[in-house]
Amino acid sequence: MEFYHGTTLRSARGIIENGFRPRGGAVWFTTNWNYAKNRAEQKARRKNGKPVVLETELEIEALRTALGNGKIHARGGIVAIHERLSVQLLQSNAFELLACPVALAQWVNHQLGLYAHNGVSQNHWGIVRLAHWMNNRMNSGTGNRINRQEFFEKGRQWLPAFFDKIPFSPEGLPIQHLQNDTIVVHVLYADTQEAPRQSSKMDAQHAKAIADISEENPKRRMRGLQFLEKVGAEELFDWCVLHLEDESVDVVCNALRIMCRCDEGYIAPILPYAESKDKRIRAGALAALAKHALDDAERWFERGLKDPAACVRMEVARLLPTLDRTEHQDLFDIARHDPNPAVKRLTKKRQ
Repeated sequence: MEFYHGTTLRSARGIIENGFRPRGGAVWFTTNWNYAKNRAEQKARRKNGKPVVLETELEIEALRTALGNGKIHARGGIVAIHERLSVQLLQSNAFELLACPVALAQWVNHQLGLYAHNGVSQNHWGIVRLAHWMNNRMNSGTGNRINRQEFFEKGRQWLPAFFDKIPFSPEGLPIQHLQNDTIVVHVLYADTQEAPRQSSKMDAQHAKAIADISEENPKRRMRGLQFLEKVGAEELFDWCVLHLEDESVDVVCNALRIMCRCDEGYIAPILPYAESKDKRIRAGALAALAKHALDDAERWFERGLKDPAACVRMEVARLLPTLDRTEHQDLFDIARHDPNPAVKRLTKKRQ
């Protein structure tokens, strides 16, 4: 089954070299390309990078068998894998991806019909030098793109024994700049051979939270997610999405409330819950949409403040201080004239 991972171009090169490494306790994948692209764009804004989406095939049950059930959390098209995964790049003819030794060596060997055992090594000084030059050139901020001619000249300078044998003229080299935002990779195996490191107190606490999330008791699952928020877990929003299809209403509501406190989020997985007949779920969903809809936030604020259920109106009203009062006076007026005294008091207190 196809899965996607949103990241930045720089991080993608690191993944090609070193595999997927769990950050915040897990490697995240989704079956929704748009979800992955949104997460990539958020990461790119934080790191001032280029957003890209890695595409791969994953067999979840096979991974469960190989890693153990406790290493895989999957629900609602979201998968969290608590293990390092090695990868192989399948699309290897883009300048942007060849700026790392692993991909560059693979490209050179492919042009010459060689394999890893009889071709150029990723550790060859010429490969490392050329990849380093490409990376610096593309990060120089000059606005100039590498062309085939200069790439070929640098290759002949640092890898003459290989580039002299490449059966193409510089203009005919099978290499180009990235044409889209999706890069296809192949997960090879679960890499469990990494040298163990000394566990910290935070590692132990994080592991306890993950264990709680896997428990049958809904209260334990809620506690696990709350603790991940407390320790500032990376990808907290994704952990919340993972719980939106939980069989317990309390767990779903807990996830939606925590989503409202996440700095970044994506509205697509929340949208179906705005139509819920359960007013608690609807309250959390409308508040989360008001928080994360960005350009369309006003519509969700208005819908939540006009909901027939008082608990929904209260949940959304708590977010009014995040708005500019002058620009959104109409929303403040709706809350101020709410028929429920509790909503009025909450709104006045927050204003």
